[in-house]
Amino acid sequence: MDSLIRAMMARLLWETKAVKVSVERPFQLASGNYSPLYINCRALISHAAAMDIIAALSHYVCDSKGLEFDVVAGGETAGIPFAAYIAGRLSKPMAYIRKKPKGYGMGSLIEGVLKEGDRVLLVEDLITDGKSKEGFVNAVRTAGAHISDTLVVFDREQGGRDFLRKIDVELHPLCALKGAIADWSNAGLIEGDTQNEIENYLADPRDWHERRGLEFK
Repeated sequence: MDSLIRAMMARLLWETKAVKVSVERPFQLASGNYSPLYINCRALISHAAAMDIIAALSHYVCDSKGLEFDVVAGGETAGIPFAAYIAGRLSKPMAYIRKKPKGYGMGSLIEGVLKEGDRVLLVEDLITDGKSKEGFVNAVRTAGAHISDTLVVFDREQGGRDFLRKIDVELHPLCALKGAIADWSNAGLIEGDTQNEIENYLADPRDWHERRGLEFK
């Protein structure tokens, strides 16, 4: 079933134009590094039917893996709409977590009701190396709540799972990059040369950058 969910999500991402591929002019990422592939999960939020599908698939993943939580929390900003849909599907309370405290009023870091002892499922759109999730996890734990699971729409498979495990959080992606590449290739959506280029990038990002005269950070 995991491979079926991944294939469905891979096609959904492609059909909603959330996937961009450019070998000759790679995309610059938030980290400052480059990539021949860019995944913009935010494109999905304009498609209500796609968001319903994501909520249903997330429901299945949570049930099949026996995830236990009291609150669904989205990470600012991209995780918020996904958390809203998933919380609605599961009839769970929702909260969201800021990247930094609000600069006025109560100076809140977490919006919504999060009680001490609550179990939290963090929902995000995408994960790369996982480091940006640490602030959200720390905010939940500082509030006296518990977090052991994160659900993401897409995993770029660049160290995020291993990083989260170091802070005692398990990753649950609906779709992961390596399998998605095979799905797009099998469907004739990307050519063999493009697939090889992306796979070379994933195998050794530093070498991929160096061969193109790009700085690797």
